[in-house]
Amino acid sequence: MNLLIFESMLRYLYSEMSSEESAHFLLFVENNPAMMEQYARMKEGFDVLNNIKLSPAGSSIDHIMSYVALKGFSMQ
Repeated sequence: MNLLIFESMLRYLYSEMSSEESAHFLLFVENNPAMMEQYARMKEGFDVLNNIKLSPAGSSIDHIMSYVALKGFSMQ
């Protein structure tokens, strides 16, 4: 897949295209089975990443708070 198509897929997934661009992109993908397969794989990964919930470890928060206290920053 060339870089332009890859970037277009990302722009579409992140809703960074105008409605006209989106329509042209979908038409292109729907008429190209290989691109449809690539898009489907990218969309699947995109959906998985969007559903991951991450939180910092308690020890990381403790380190940050210690640093803040050491440097005299105020949390107010």
